Amino acid sequence: MNRIFSLNAVLCLPLLAFLWQGSSCRSANANMSNNPSTANDNRSGANQGADLKGGWGGQHIHMEVTTTGAEIEYDCAHGRITEKIAPDANGKFTAKGVHVKERPGPVREGEESEQATTYRGSINDDTMVLTVTLTQNNETVGTFSLTHGKAGRVFKCK
Repeated sequence: MNRIFSLNAVLCLPLLAFLWQGSSCRSANANMSNNPSTANDNRSGANQGADLKGGWGGQHIHMEVTTTGAEIEYDCAHGRITEKIAPDANGKFTAKGVHVKERPGPVREGEESEQATTYRGSINDDTMVLTVTLTQNNETVGTFSLTHGKAGRVFKCK
């Protein structure tokens, strides 16, 4: 009788361990899918750390984002974001930089003057809305909608 009990224990224990482990994995997956805040937290973390580098374009603007800022071309102007673009958990950011108005014809030496500028934006998926404001007089240059990976349509002064 002891031999039969020992044989059953040896055969049944691995089977029970296998069944128990499968059950715990299913309940962990069920808990994860039943808890939308956990799933959303993981997605928002992935979006927050999304790679912004590369070209962003829209009507009257093209921006090339790097790890340290961005170069921007507008109609009859250009600019530069001089610090890293770091969106918060909601995709909003503020970054300092410069803006330079252009005009037709050659630029005389010393004529080009950079103006301190604040760039405020929000990013949702592959779309960015960017507002450009000159710091000195709080003048808004414009608000632009850009798409990641899209070439901008910029018309330079002639």
